[in-house]
Amino acid sequence: MGYVETAHAGLTALDARNYDLALTNLTTALSSSLNPKWLIARSKALVGLSRFAEALHDADLAYHTAVNRSNRELMTEAQHRRAVAYNRLGELANADACCIYVQWMTEKKSLTGGVDPADAFTNENGLWTATLEDAKKEAQESQFGGSATRDAGMAGAMQQNQGPSAAQWKLSDVLRRQILFKLDQLDGQDPARKRTARVVPPKKDFNRLGEAAESKDKEPVVVEAQKPVVSSAGATAPKDTTLRIQDFQSATSMSASIFSKGNDKNTVKVEFGKDWVTVDPLIYPDGSKKSFAAKLAGEVDPEACKYTVMPSKIELSLNKAQPGKWSGLGKTGTVEEMGAFKSPTTDQASSQPTTTATAPMASSAPVESKTEATQDKTKPTEAAQPPVSSYPTSSRGGPKNWDKILGEDEEEEEAGVNDFFKKLYKNATPEQQRAMMKSFTESSGTSLSTDWNDVKERTVETVPPEGVEAKKWK
Repeated sequence: MGYVETAHAGLTALDARNYDLALTNLTTALSSSLNPKWLIARSKALVGLSRFAEALHDADLAYHTAVNRSNRELMTEAQHRRAVAYNRLGELANADACCIYVQWMTEKKSLTGGVDPADAFTNENGLWTATLEDAKKEAQESQFGGSATRDAGMAGAMQQNQGPSAAQWKLSDVLRRQILFKLDQLDGQDPARKRTARVVPPKKDFNRLGEAAESKDKEPVVVEAQKPVVSSAGATAPKDTTLRIQDFQSATSMSASIFSKGNDKNTVKVEFGKDWVTVDPLIYPDGSKKSFAAKLAGEVDPEACKYTVMPSKIELSLNKAQPGKWSGLGKTGTVEEMGAFKSPTTDQASSQPTTTATAPMASSAPVESKTEATQDKTKPTEAAQPPVSSYPTSSRGGPKNWDKILGEDEEEEEAGVNDFFKKLYKNATPEQQRAMMKSFTESSGTSLSTDWNDVKERTVETVPPEGVEAKKWK
């Protein structure tokens, strides 16, 4: 099989989320040709395998190879992959900076002559100052955003060759809002606010991922031995590899993602107590199956807690017994390590599985929202709402499912736009809901407003994007 066919096999495996096979085939193909599209694809596969530093390495290299080919579209996509990798590494300022680069490039703004738009949000100490409100304001001023979220028949726009840039901008906007929502909860001096990323990433040599070079006459490579990681194919990581847990909280809830590959929803049992939670069995990074326990930093309402078991992780949604901020999730370990902290006589475990096992909640949102979400009976407070970025459409094919599109790239991290839209409508006041329905209906799905005073006495016009003509259906 030639290297082109091998690359196509890798892309097919990536579409099927067989990240191990995709990684193998793409690495083989890249050994013969440093195609930026293949580097971007391998970066996605590495994210799927939780190898985020290597994913960033590939994204950086993809940018330079795209520059060499004068391919602005792939340069933009490489910036998006940089944003994803930085986000997963917890370097939120760098992630948001790369999102800004994506948006500037999709809007055809110049990045030459040393211009770096991220400098405007970096203070003298190198700390990131951008906020969620800044992102919303920029979206209003963008040709792809607008004060009344203007998607103008995105499916139709794609057919007019306007879609790729618009689609990339939308993905970046969704990711920005998630990143900035998390940053807004952090202290001004938090390390995640340190920004080091620049428009042009540092030049990188091709990373062979520990495999020996096939020949000496190919492009220079850097051979870096990498630690094996847990994969869907059963590969294992060293025994000292730490179990990765991400948590996020609002005043009323705590969400936690326990990253564990190979879980079976039919066998995993999750129990909640007033100040503890157990998961049994949990697959640890070294491939072993052990119980997991957490002594929570505060008390919860066991009956209101939820969980979702997925092949790549387990999501916990904890409803706090008393509003307030916890220091974190709490102390974690195996049940044996944690000791007998459970008291069956006083704590009745509540393990209520959801019926949407394929829909996890966002670790970056206080409750339920993400590409896939479980339902939580507790209505979050207004202050704890995740950012809303909804893009309706008037196309014949129905609303553009940005949740699905984004989920294909960032299965475990990025939030779905449709979930945000539903949440926005659900938690809106009756007056805001009337405004949303009136503006959306009258504009044929091209405008959305929550300001009733603005739309109540006028007809909201259809505002198609540039290059698309609005037609009345008879």
